[in-house]
Amino acid sequence: MRMATKLSRKLLLALLLGLVALIVLIPASKALEFPREGVPEIPNGVAAPFAGRWWLGFPEGAGTINGEPVVNCGSAVELRPNGEDKLVYRSPSGVEARFELMSFAGRTTWLPEWGESSIAVWTNSDEFFVYSVDLTTGKARWDNPTVFRRC
Repeated sequence: MRMATKLSRKLLLALLLGLVALIVLIPASKALEFPREGVPEIPNGVAAPFAGRWWLGFPEGAGTINGEPVVNCGSAVELRPNGEDKLVYRSPSGVEARFELMSFAGRTTWLPEWGESSIAVWTNSDEFFVYSVDLTTGKARWDNPTVFRRC
């Protein structure tokens, strides 16, 4: 009986070590490949770099299905500074939303007057990713960004 218990413990330990090794060795999901920190040459928390007309779509690359853009340059979203750290977002239909900008951890947080905030991460001067932040948990949806590209 003792030998069976020792064998069971060794088997259980080997199984647990195997699971840990699998977790460590499994490649990170594609969501982890999306940028979480912006390029250093673009200042965070500042409205001026966002000024312009923008195409909205989804990330491109291996393992992604991006389809048609949500908004193309023919009916672009307009971002307009309203002071140094405030931004006005104008949709193609003319609806406007105002955001206060805040720099945090290598990215810019967009704080709306009401509703969920967003996190903007610059990839270059003509593109940034936006991640919504869950209102109830405060966690960014890192696996589901929207891409803004300058028109």
